[in-house]
Amino acid sequence: MPTLTFRDSLAQFFRDRPGQWIDGMVLANVGGCYAYRTRISDLRTQLGMQIENRQRRVGRRVVSEYRFVPPVRQADLLSAVSAREGER
Repeated sequence: MPTLTFRDSLAQFFRDRPGQWIDGMVLANVGGCYAYRTRISDLRTQLGMQIENRQRRVGRRVVSEYRFVPPVRQADLLSAVSAREGER
């Protein structure tokens, strides 16, 4: 059985938590503590994943958080449009 790369482990971690903000310190444990930001960049460029980042200050520490925004499927768009039309 092939071993997952740090990049693939990080991708799966995000896919298992769509829309959830995740602290960068947690991601460092999954994606490798010194290169997790580079691996997030790889997820964006190599795998086309939409990953958002926000930063906030907690005391003297800057907390950097990331979340995966899954693509909207065509079927989901059609059902949303149908639901809106049914409300009219």
